[in-house]
Amino acid sequence: MGISNLQPRCVLVLGGSFDPVHIGHIALASSLTQLLMPDELRIIPAGQPWQKSALTATSEQRVSMLKLAFEDWTDCPLYIDEQEIQRAERQQSSYTIDTLRQLREELGAESSLNFAMGADQLLNLHTWHQWRDLFEVANLCAAARPGYSLKIASQEVAKEWQNRLMSGKELRSRPHGGAALEPGLAVDVSATRLRTELKQHNPTMRLLVPHKVLDYIQQHSIY
Repeated sequence: MGISNLQPRCVLVLGGSFDPVHIGHIALASSLTQLLMPDELRIIPAGQPWQKSALTATSEQRVSMLKLAFEDWTDCPLYIDEQEIQRAERQQSSYTIDTLRQLREELGAESSLNFAMGADQLLNLHTWHQWRDLFEVANLCAAARPGYSLKIASQEVAKEWQNRLMSGKELRSRPHGGAALEPGLAVDVSATRLRTELKQHNPTMRLLVPHKVLDYIQQHSIY
């Protein structure tokens, strides 16, 4: 019997409030999908993030907007996972480390679990609950605009990240513990600014939100 060349299953996880989902989220998913070539993109909308104020859109609306935004996604199989919303409904606190541990339990010890984040999240990583433990469960992957430097992150995060830097191929072959910084993200959108522009009916918002999502927002008068 020959030796199997099968690689471990690779899952890319994209979490966030998605209030609303915008083209920056899609660009982040696309950038890291090109880097990792995952077997699945798992999108996990937050319940009630502990570091943010109350969300404007309901959980149902945010899930509906995600489905519309990624309706034409063909890069890899996609699944919207509502575990954080369900925890919030049970009035349980929800941290990224809890979500990744649950995913690890589901996917098994050998799967390559990769958590995606934008450059803004990387800047605040040192404030996350048990942030160093994230590497014990998953690989962390960040995408940023060209020219972004880790020097503007906290010193402890920058040092940890540099020590763990790997190529996409290396990350894909290991369950956890690695890091990647993809400096080719073409889009960087502030959700806070976007909500303000939506309220003000600023025409530039049409460039920042997929048209099906924008139609949904206007139909339901969300912002």
